[in-house]
Amino acid sequence: MAQATNNFNNSTQIGQGGYGKVYKVILADGSIVAIKRALEGLLQGEKEFLTEIELLSRVHHRNLVALMGYCEEEGEQVLS
Repeated sequence: MAQATNNFNNSTQIGQGGYGKVYKVILADGSIVAIKRALEGLLQGEKEFLTEIELLSRVHHRNLVALMGYCEEEGEQVLS
């Protein structure tokens, strides 16, 4: 994910909320993906992070991208 966002460079950032920043990525196959990364030092609790994953995996709306995956390791919480 770091490579796809050019190490989370601001040039790929498309939004920001209280939880973190959102980056737009175009994959090698042409797919457009949004990657949401928790702000450093403001990691959500485990329960809140899992709740967001569960919600995004069930909700389908034309203004939302589908949840493709997540990563929670080395102090990072990232959704894609």
